[in-house]
Amino acid sequence: MIVEKRTYRIKPGSMHEFLKAYEDGGLQIQSQTLGNLLGYFSSEVGELNTVVQLWGFDSYEERVRRRTELSSKPEWRTFLGKAVAMVEHQENVLLTPTSFSPIR
Repeated sequence: MIVEKRTYRIKPGSMHEFLKAYEDGGLQIQSQTLGNLLGYFSSEVGELNTVVQLWGFDSYEERVRRRTELSSKPEWRTFLGKAVAMVEHQENVLLTPTSFSPIR
């Protein structure tokens, strides 16, 4: 398994609007296509206005296939058109579990 960690820095004052837009318009589309949401978090200490998503995939190839499918969906592109204006920065990291990780 690999875990994709996506971190978004949301424009100050936009967190509530971003989370509402994601819950109403992005979550279902992404969950149906990507399939394995491990967690969705917002920060309260440290760098504020930050959202972290963790998605699990069986392999890098599965991730590429599912992400490609997601980006081809018109309803996903419609959601992105709304959400992108609220995002200041995005970072993606692919994580490989260690032999002793509870997520493998």
